[in-house]
Amino acid sequence: MTCPGAGTPFPTGGNPSAASPDCGHTYTRSSQGQPNNQFPVSATIHWTVTWAGAGQGGTFPSLTTTSSASFAVAESQAVNTN
Repeated sequence: MTCPGAGTPFPTGGNPSAASPDCGHTYTRSSQGQPNNQFPVSATIHWTVTWAGAGQGGTFPSLTTTSSASFAVAESQAVNTN
């Protein structure tokens, strides 16, 4: 998935379990059966820094940061009976 824009800053005291307000993903199945029973995840951020100070300034264009991790996704099911 690709998320456009800068995203929303994480608020001080925010709930890390809350859904993202502008870019998120909800897994629809567990990671059972995947290698190590986990889903691999990779995030890449493309950014540009513009700076100014001491009468000078500049731009560092096209910077990229990438990180990877793996997550186990559990599943909970309920049956509603009358």
